[in-house]
Amino acid sequence: MSVSMAFILLLIMASLVAMVARKWQFPYTVALVATGMAMSLLSDRLMPVSFDIGLHLSPDLLFLVLLPVLVYEAAFHFDLHDFKGSWKSIVTLAAPGLIVGLFIAGSMFYGIFSLLGIPLSFTVALLVAAMLSATDPVAVISMFREMGVPRRLGILMEGESLLNDGVAVVAFSMVLVALGLHPYYSDLSAGFVVQFLGWEIFGALLIGGLVGFGLSWLTTQIDDHLIEITLTTVAAYGSFLLADKAHASGVIACLVAGMLTGNFGAKYGMSPTTRIAVVTFWEYAAFLANSIIFLLVGLEIHLARLAGRWLPILLLWLALLLARSILVTGTIPWLERREGKMRWGRLVAISWGGLRGGIAMVLALSLPRTWPHRGLVVDLVFGVCVLTIMVQGLSMRKLLGWFGLIMDKSGVLALEEYRGKYRSVQDALRYLDQRKANGTVDEDVFDTVHSELSKELDELETLRPDAEEIEQRIKKEREIELTRQVIQLRKDALKRALVDGHISDGVARKLIGEMDERLHELVDN
Repeated sequence: MSVSMAFILLLIMASLVAMVARKWQFPYTVALVATGMAMSLLSDRLMPVSFDIGLHLSPDLLFLVLLPVLVYEAAFHFDLHDFKGSWKSIVTLAAPGLIVGLFIAGSMFYGIFSLLGIPLSFTVALLVAAMLSATDPVAVISMFREMGVPRRLGILMEGESLLNDGVAVVAFSMVLVALGLHPYYSDLSAGFVVQFLGWEIFGALLIGGLVGFGLSWLTTQIDDHLIEITLTTVAAYGSFLLADKAHASGVIACLVAGMLTGNFGAKYGMSPTTRIAVVTFWEYAAFLANSIIFLLVGLEIHLARLAGRWLPILLLWLALLLARSILVTGTIPWLERREGKMRWGRLVAISWGGLRGGIAMVLALSLPRTWPHRGLVVDLVFGVCVLTIMVQGLSMRKLLGWFGLIMDKSGVLALEEYRGKYRSVQDALRYLDQRKANGTVDEDVFDTVHSELSKELDELETLRPDAEEIEQRIKKEREIELTRQVIQLRKDALKRALVDGHISDGVARKLIGEMDERLHELVDN
């Protein structure tokens, strides 16, 4: 099959899966992976050995075509005000936390290999842990947005997933160097590590910053939605490819460019009409990229081959969960102590929501084909990714509901339905009473209809406490959101007053700090 035909087939499958997933309220990305696995299984059973769909999840396709779209779109929508409120937790989980978690998981993996007699060294165990260190909670974040979970929980998970992709790729490259498998480097001295990490991270920050600020300035000079959509596309791919050519982190560069464009260029340089057009374009681009990635993830999985390694895959998955739980429970409460201790449910949700997906699988596929352990490592990584997506992704909604972390939007509809029924029954009873008073209805007919309506009213009265509870929750959510908007407005006014010279820098810092404290209290509710 040609690549163009394969692409059309994937688009058709993505559309059908999206419609079914929306109708049955099923996690879209999980449904895509399941569909891809089913297509792979049918292909193995029904198609000739020589059959090839023509499109595969290769490193070039993911890193040079699809990943810049996902990173840029997510970063474009990530509010820096939200980041400032939780930056310590996000940065700690995504950078030093990832490295600590890598060594915890790597040690556990090595113990499992030794226990099962699998001939893999500790360094190889670290390599497997590095590939699986990049969380990919796309399905979880989309559910968070639909269900209205606590604001801080969504910010933490989305921020971590944005930052740790780049850090995970850098960590993977370092372990490749240690194993002598890196295509460019072979020396792992202390000086090389400092130089490598410094340029990978800070070089990417520099390139992404220049592209992001440059595009933000350009948006102030023009007002044409087609041109500005094109410029954002150039920023996404340009920052990624420039950093990649300079041997810096393309993910981090694209992330920085997206955050700067979304928080400065879009807010201050784009007209409302242009901003809507740009946002709509990137929402579609992200939908398309996610659909292709997760369908191809499913197509790359051959269940029959993974079933032969079920025991080490299961043990690695459990070890990965344990390592992340240790990291999260040991980090988040300490970092959040000023804003109040997070409930255990949130810690469990962050631990359980650390899905692994496309990036981990592509890193595994990028291993040299001549390496003798490649087949085993690829199977182990693929198997663990399948378990995180299918088990953790499918159970996330129930887990959130069990810990009371869902503000289900269906509650609003339920309340409206209750109000409508209650009012209609009351109006009907008043109408009957008027007909009886006027003598325009038979007594028997009145008694029958009045009895039915009274019975329905009694049933509604028994539901009144539930309706009142829903109403109070909705009012509280609206109060919090309005208060947050007002506080943000006050912060912006203080910044303008500082720029205009009406207040001093010290006073501005003090008052803005007070506003930040109030924002922190709100987002923790």
